[in-house]
Amino acid sequence: MADVVEIYICKKGQKIEEGQMVMSHDIDCKEAAKEDAEKRCKIIPSIERVVYYDVSGGGFKVLFSYTNPNVVEKKGGATRRPLGGPVLQKKKKAPAKKPGLMQKIKKAFDL
Repeated sequence: MADVVEIYICKKGQKIEEGQMVMSHDIDCKEAAKEDAEKRCKIIPSIERVVYYDVSGGGFKVLFSYTNPNVVEKKGGATRRPLGGPVLQKKKKAPAKKPGLMQKIKKAFDL
């Protein structure tokens, strides 16, 4: 029975070490890990692989590994903002300045 479980969630083409790591105290057996992995892949279909490691007692052994058979690649769309809020619009380039009074006078007298 596992006290602490590290869960590594990997997207398509990602190594396990590069995946998102989540700690859990609720998963204590292989069946619970399988149920959790299927639920995670159903909620976020772009998850390719979920690996559960039992880290209680100072060890680091694989409790369960799940590969999603129905991976859906995420298409490019709206960019995510880490702090939320609306996506800012890019500023338009300012129009060229019109010559001022002194430039008009200098131009008129060819100075």
